Amino acid sequence: MVKIFAVAGRPVFHSRSPSIFNSAFEALSINGIYTAMAASFAEEIIDIAREIGISGLNITSPFKEEIVQYLDRVDETAGKICAVNTVVNQGGLLTGYNTDFSGVKDALFHNDVTIKGKKAVVLGAGGASRAAVYALLSAGAQVTIVNRTFEKAAEIAEASGCRATPLERIGNALMGADILISSIPSGKRVIEPAFLEKGLVILDGNYALSSALQKDGKEKGCRVIDGREWLLFQALPAFTLFTGRKAPIEVMGRALYEERRPQKMNIALIGFMGTGKSTVAERLARDMGMVCVDVDKRIEEKAGCSIHEIFEIEGENAFRSLERSEIAAIEGLSGAVISCGGGAVLDGQNRDFLKTHAVSVWLWAGVETIVERTRGSEERPLLKGDAIEAQIKGMIKERLPLYARTGEMLINTGKKTPEEIAGRIRNEIDNLVKN
Repeated sequence: MVKIFAVAGRPVFHSRSPSIFNSAFEALSINGIYTAMAASFAEEIIDIAREIGISGLNITSPFKEEIVQYLDRVDETAGKICAVNTVVNQGGLLTGYNTDFSGVKDALFHNDVTIKGKKAVVLGAGGASRAAVYALLSAGAQVTIVNRTFEKAAEIAEASGCRATPLERIGNALMGADILISSIPSGKRVIEPAFLEKGLVILDGNYALSSALQKDGKEKGCRVIDGREWLLFQALPAFTLFTGRKAPIEVMGRALYEERRPQKMNIALIGFMGTGKSTVAERLARDMGMVCVDVDKRIEEKAGCSIHEIFEIEGENAFRSLERSEIAAIEGLSGAVISCGGGAVLDGQNRDFLKTHAVSVWLWAGVETIVERTRGSEERPLLKGDAIEAQIKGMIKERLPLYARTGEMLINTGKKTPEEIAGRIRNEIDNLVKN
């Protein structure tokens, strides 16, 4: 049975975690798929994980603290840190762990940085910062937390037994400091270059951006550690929690540092019937100035009859052949938003074309939502009889691994307007282009 894993955050499409974990699964012949979940809030992550049956999650900004309240159990270390970045689903029991602190310690140790007895500054007061503080304190450093909102830094400092200072006094905090850990999401300049002393070790967790801190640090003679090493070293224990096996560090490291492929020029929406693909495609194409291509509508136009009639007269195989031809035409498109039929992923050739020629976004909705949206429709040829809900559950179960293998990003469409969904997709793709 295929196990599905995901990284969840906002934004999340820039994450290198899918590349890291999928390469490891392939190297160890593990029957697993790892994707990205673009979530709007923490509770939604857990709802989707339970609906889909996701086996494991990595949680990224801004949900590492908020997610704790929705879990069934939190291990001791994550409880002390008050933040979770790894969730394991064992028979429906969701347990939260924190491997971020290992990521910080091991990234520093890997670069021969001594922590014990050193003066360290942590910039930021979110979940990743909490883990960094825990890592440094547990290794014997003297820690000061600096944050724009001083009250939050002071709260963490009081709970952890270290110091806190306002952002405007960061110059004082950095005087004589040996280590600076930053976990703020912005790549803009927050620390004036004059405060960065030669020899200072800088670890910037915001690996997706070429931040001002990294640039200024290099120019001032600081020792800048690539933030991707934090990502790698937190992923290793997470992999073991997910699989019970030792992580292949060389394989995961190579995947992490591989250059991203050039941005694809099309966007394909996949997912089960009733998830809103056609409506969202129209809105997204309009918002992004792209062409909207509805595969089912194209088939109907060329066949001169409805899809329902094609199924009734010629059968499903005939329809799938027409569908395959239309999706193959994606190869010649550029700047299109493509709405695919719910069963398009059943065909291996379709999956290959979509992954090669488009950014594939998996639209998800729970069974109850799909039943409500498709109830009474005569244009759903695969839904027949009275046991509609049972049919939908069976079909979704069959297709889940195929959606997960094809989709590069998962978005929940339940309780969201087409405008909200299209806006989220656009923001994620825009964020990827910037990074």
